[in-house]
Amino acid sequence: MNALLFTTTRCPKCPAFKKFVEETLQEFDGEMLDETMPHFMDEAAKFGVTAAPLLIIFENGNEVFRGSEISEIQDFLKK
Repeated sequence: MNALLFTTTRCPKCPAFKKFVEETLQEFDGEMLDETMPHFMDEAAKFGVTAAPLLIIFENGNEVFRGSEISEIQDFLKK
């Protein structure tokens, strides 16, 4: 599985969400993006991201999860 995490530096919710993802999804390959990165807007447009934070998880190239709440990630991981 791999993941994309979209955050922004001005989002009050993003630091805690990012920390949770870093601590919880250590076995996942992926990328953490924020608006300071040159390819952030291209990736956000490609995946239809309109708000942050947002975590997208892929398995075998297919999206299997999309969520912006810690509780959503927890529920997904229980399955």
